[in-house]
Amino acid sequence: MTIDRRHFLIASASAAALAALPSPVLAAKKAKSPVSVKNPAALAGIRQAVIGSFAVGFLTERIDRAKAGGGLMGGGFGGKSTARSYLAGLTDADFKDATEAAYAAFTDRLTAMGITLADRQGLLAAYGKQVKPLPNGEERTLITGRDDKAKARLFSPTALGDPVVLVEWLGIMTGGGFDFSFNMSVGYASANAKTYAKSSGLPVINALLLVDFADADSYGGWFTNSSSVKVKSSLAAFPDASQLTVFAPGGKIGSVVLKEPVAMGGDYGTFADTTGGTAKTLETVSNVIGFLGGVGTNKSRKYTMTADPARWREGVAGVSQEAFAKLTASLSA
Repeated sequence: MTIDRRHFLIASASAAALAALPSPVLAAKKAKSPVSVKNPAALAGIRQAVIGSFAVGFLTERIDRAKAGGGLMGGGFGGKSTARSYLAGLTDADFKDATEAAYAAFTDRLTAMGITLADRQGLLAAYGKQVKPLPNGEERTLITGRDDKAKARLFSPTALGDPVVLVEWLGIMTGGGFDFSFNMSVGYASANAKTYAKSSGLPVINALLLVDFADADSYGGWFTNSSSVKVKSSLAAFPDASQLTVFAPGGKIGSVVLKEPVAMGGDYGTFADTTGGTAKTLETVSNVIGFLGGVGTNKSRKYTMTADPARWREGVAGVSQEAFAKLTASLSA
């Protein structure tokens, strides 16, 4: 057998280079960070801070779609799959209790890190009448993917009043249409908080936690002849939306965004196919919408997660602790 000497030398050199690396370096190269950090300098040296906004969005409805382009056949040959999932079985009191637990997890975490929380009255005065908080529990539309959308109810703890939305959160959160008053308010919320941080010398810390109740795996694309959506129950902090934003006194904005879901295993209710109006447990009914051929064939299903309130609240508390442990890890006093 003849060996290409050039390829042999390259492979040998590569292997030698990898072998020369210490094992911690190799581990770091393989490890993927659960968060994305921007402007870490703005997150460092925080001894005292003001909480500007803390909001928990609870997904109550999500729409997951997959579409097949038909490959060489073209013309949408494989059809489109749509799954609509709903959260049920919870009252406003359940959402509020879960929000209070999440806020306690957040503030306890900051205290444990040596960060003292200052009074918010000066910041509220800086907000003035230009910043209009959303009513607690108001439902907003979320953009969760190219073709996927969701609805979430937004809550803030009693200590902070109604939730204040920042312009930094608009990448995922909308009003379901153009909302001039809302868009003006979020712009002022961020601008006025940054101004307050500069004038007071106190960093302003803001947190958004988005809690999901289901998980979907989609299959499809331009070159596929079929599409499918598989849905299952899941209690998790939603990635790319759950985030921490810090307005530093020097004018910089630091942020930490969750890049992978923080999920809690367990049974938090009943997840069922309710397409026909009658709940069918997923042990007997497949929760995969799929197509094998069928020109222009489209299909959709509805699923309902009926939560057990006590178990669900306990699960949200666990998700909150884990999520904020990751989101605050880059802060330092």
